[in-house]
Amino acid sequence: MHYLSEDFAKDLPQGDSFHNLQAIEGKVYRDVQGRKTLQFVLGGKSYFIKNHFGVGWKEIFKNLVQLRLPILGAENEWRAISKLKSLGLATMTSKAYGSRGWNPARRQSLIVTEDLTDTISLEDYCKDWRQNPPGFTLKKKLLNKLASISRTLHQGGVCHRDFYLCHFLMPKNCLDVASEQAFELFIIDLHRALIKNPLGLRWIVKDVSGLLYSAMDIGLTQRDLFRFIKIYDDMSLRDALANNGAFWSAAQKRAVSMHKKLGRVS
Repeated sequence: MHYLSEDFAKDLPQGDSFHNLQAIEGKVYRDVQGRKTLQFVLGGKSYFIKNHFGVGWKEIFKNLVQLRLPILGAENEWRAISKLKSLGLATMTSKAYGSRGWNPARRQSLIVTEDLTDTISLEDYCKDWRQNPPGFTLKKKLLNKLASISRTLHQGGVCHRDFYLCHFLMPKNCLDVASEQAFELFIIDLHRALIKNPLGLRWIVKDVSGLLYSAMDIGLTQRDLFRFIKIYDDMSLRDALANNGAFWSAAQKRAVSMHKKLGRVS
């Protein structure tokens, strides 16, 4: 194992921790070619494990032909979690990470993270906003938080690459609209995250358009979008549109195109 936290390790069976974690059983959340994600309980605590079993040479060559670095395993998410924490952003907490094998096409790896319990995804929380609009105070807090997180993420040289509402978790105890309690939005699913400083503009457009696309069916207004733009650009709306109008136009155009092609995010 490349990393194994002491508090997590004490509850593991004796022996080869990598093998023991690969064999652990739990509730399967995703099982796709080369990767399996499941939830399990150990020592009375809930965790998620992502097992990577190798992407294969076909996937590697496909990415290289498209001038993209292939994601070979759990290391990318391990590094992305560390990067987000260094930026002061709330995300998952790693408890174990390891890899085995020299062949990049068949390398096995895994990452274990704490389960973010008592949270709800923004996709689930916002899905009925069109029929049941939220209170202004909470909607404003969420818009400000999302814009601020996005700004910090991109200025810090990180492109999520799957930047949708479903990959933000909010604590359920902050849903009281009258509450002034500060809260975090946890960013999850960093499997494909790109770390590159500075980011190319196309990567930022990709992230922002993904977020706009995932919010297109929840009843946001033009004024809500303008609020997001002001916070993200950290300037007046007039200056943001004058200085970065082409960027926002490109992001919105891409979001609309995605919506026409794919429909609603799920």
